[in-house]
Amino acid sequence: MAQAPRYLRNCWYVAAHLDELENKDLLARTLLEEPVVLLKTETGRWHALADRCPHRFAPLSMGSCDKGIVVCAYHGLAFDGAGNCVHNPHGPVTGSLAVKSYPLALRGPLVWIWMGDPALAETTPVPSYEWLENGSHHIGLGYLYGLANYQLMADNILDLSHIEYLHPILGTEAVSKAKVEVETTPDSIVTTRHMVDELLSEPLARTYRAEGARVDRELRVEWRAPSLMELTVTICPQSPPGAPPRGSRTLHLFTPETSGSTHYFYVSGMSKSDTSEQIASGFRAALEKAFVHEDKPMIDAQQRRIGPECDIMDMGPAMLSIDKAPVLARRRLRQRIDNERIFRDG
Repeated sequence: MAQAPRYLRNCWYVAAHLDELENKDLLARTLLEEPVVLLKTETGRWHALADRCPHRFAPLSMGSCDKGIVVCAYHGLAFDGAGNCVHNPHGPVTGSLAVKSYPLALRGPLVWIWMGDPALAETTPVPSYEWLENGSHHIGLGYLYGLANYQLMADNILDLSHIEYLHPILGTEAVSKAKVEVETTPDSIVTTRHMVDELLSEPLARTYRAEGARVDRELRVEWRAPSLMELTVTICPQSPPGAPPRGSRTLHLFTPETSGSTHYFYVSGMSKSDTSEQIASGFRAALEKAFVHEDKPMIDAQQRRIGPECDIMDMGPAMLSIDKAPVLARRRLRQRIDNERIFRDG
């Protein structure tokens, strides 16, 4: 029996942060269980190819790249950014020597890749976040390699009740008392957590310039398939009267490597109009501590307990009210994957 598809393919995934490609001509990465190599052309444009020479299946990423031509280190076949073989030192160049290519797009500091039908990429907008691209925010880029399924990692962002227990700097006792709302739209799942009369930790209060003040805090997460999330934090100090709201934005963008490993690209943003680079830098450091030293060990361990090829939902977990948004997102993604399979198989 054929295995059910694991991934939504006709959509955009993040392949890399642009700064990962600095001073490089090749970058190898496995995405959706497919080995891919990113290569830079002579004009500085990036392309994506299957990381496998059609001759003996050697990784092209082990070769060299010069002026946008990647040369296989095993037998010297050369390929351009579109995957066409442009040199065969052992005979004629034929169509059988072509390498699969993937549509690639740049939006701000993010490199996006399309792993499905290339024709559909032309009509599907690349995800875009205005604050990330218009220069209005201090931007911080981060990458984490997770040893867990990408949906398990997305669950972690869609249910922020855990910050009270796992992240001492980010959470308080007000988190579990918060009012939580979950909304659905045709394109998204949105969950909003409202904390009232909250006293933030000292580091967090300094970040939002709310030292000694009680605040109302809102955490809003918008999920879009396949696993793209934007977390917007809004802080409203209760004093002095009329104090303007402050906040931050964070992107959590998950690209599966395999069923048990994930590329986690995160991006933080704080408005330049009311935040200094020094404060934004401290905010980035706090996020990195939370993601790398608190979230990652827990979710990696969670995946080990679940097992390498098991889905948590197939194991009958005890469900709580806080699980509503993660469950809805999983259902939406499953429906999209099933619909894609039905359309493909016709």
